[in-house]
Amino acid sequence: MNLHDSQEDELRLIKLNQRLQKEIETRKLLEQKLRTSEAQMRAIFEAMSDIVLVISINNELLRNVEIIPTNNLCLHKNQTELVTQTVEQFFQGENTRIWLEKVLQSLNTQQIVNFDYSLSWDNEEYWFAASISPISNSQVLWVARDISERQAALRERKRVEEALKKSEAQERQKAQELEKTLSELKITQAQLLLSEKMASLGSLVAGIAHEINNPTNFIYGNIEPAKNYAEDLLQLISLYQQHYPQANGEISQKIEEIDLDFIAEDFFELVNSMNTGAIRIRRIVESLRKFSHLDEANSQLVDIHTEIDNTLYLLQHRLQQTSSSFQIRILKKYTELPKIECYPSQLNQVFMNILANAIDALEEKNHKKAKLSPKLLSSLNIDNTDVSVQTSVEISSIPTIVICTEIINSEKVCIRIIDNGIGMTEEVKKCIFDPFFSTKSVGKGTGMGLSVSYQIIVENHHGQLKCVSTREEGTEFLITIPIGQ
Repeated sequence: MNLHDSQEDELRLIKLNQRLQKEIETRKLLEQKLRTSEAQMRAIFEAMSDIVLVISINNELLRNVEIIPTNNLCLHKNQTELVTQTVEQFFQGENTRIWLEKVLQSLNTQQIVNFDYSLSWDNEEYWFAASISPISNSQVLWVARDISERQAALRERKRVEEALKKSEAQERQKAQELEKTLSELKITQAQLLLSEKMASLGSLVAGIAHEINNPTNFIYGNIEPAKNYAEDLLQLISLYQQHYPQANGEISQKIEEIDLDFIAEDFFELVNSMNTGAIRIRRIVESLRKFSHLDEANSQLVDIHTEIDNTLYLLQHRLQQTSSSFQIRILKKYTELPKIECYPSQLNQVFMNILANAIDALEEKNHKKAKLSPKLLSSLNIDNTDVSVQTSVEISSIPTIVICTEIINSEKVCIRIIDNGIGMTEEVKKCIFDPFFSTKSVGKGTGMGLSVSYQIIVENHHGQLKCVSTREEGTEFLITIPIGQ
């Protein structure tokens, strides 16, 4: 070996030595960084209050669970127990399958998977928020943070919210009940006032009827004797004329002045008119007495047809044609009914309210000069023997109220009151039984008639009150009550 070769070898050795020195320094630097990183990681883990595990998976089977020490693990015994339970859950706990699925999901997707779970220890429930991060294709880092206080706060918040909702619902219900109570009190007050008014009116009617009845009976009872006296006097005058045909001048003049022949002819017609008037007054008084039933507060067995007829009789002034009104036709289709157990004065009030409303509807339609519709009446098989000869269309083309009665299943009675008046819209029909609802102008209605009628039929008689109506065609009220209460 020459000198040149020896120098080259020495030079290579020097370079190799320098490279080794550099690699050693680099290695030392890396070791220092690794120690620093490990110290940092150790410090991080020691400062953490979480449960930290490294979980190894092989062929989708759990192979190893490594516990990473943290601060809480050293300071709190219950945390040590919880970590132990957490590890046990991976192998034989009730959460094994679910947790393994979460780990495999993180490995398969190579993404962080978050979920919450709970563990029980020492009769307490602990909640954790788990974060699973993939380390490699077979390892994940499991970090579980204790969120028991947060869950307790959430549960408390939920409890408070539910309590608040419950309290709000209770307050809302109380407000609704109070509103309902106030409404019922208002209705009750109106009904009491109306009942008091009806009672006072009934007493007044009964008193007036009694006062009218006495002089009427006096007149009615003396008409026949007065008629007999008049006949006797006229017969006596006739005898005088037969036996003394030539009366003196003064008598002849008086006979001519008073038109004795006309008096003799007209007097009995006058007496008959007085008798007819007295009979009508007695009929009105009797109808008023029966309508009010002032002395019959309890339920009674009554003839429904008689009660309806009495009510119609009291409404004759609105049914008959006058110089300022038109005539309303009344058609009846009565079925033979047994006597009904009911409160007659209350039931008469219902008939009065419904019939008065029917008359109002007919007057409104007549006032508007509308063409009366035959639709509601054309379907009824009505005996028109008391009506002059007219076709069914002609009958239903005039203002008409039809009253029908029938028995339902031998247990109930149905009274149908139908008119071909103005009818109602759907909006009005929905409200007709509501207290204080009225379509009439101020001062012409209280809005309590049908409401009270509904209460009388439904609550007092355990029946039904329904309404069927079509605008511009007419209205039908159906009253159904049991035969016996």
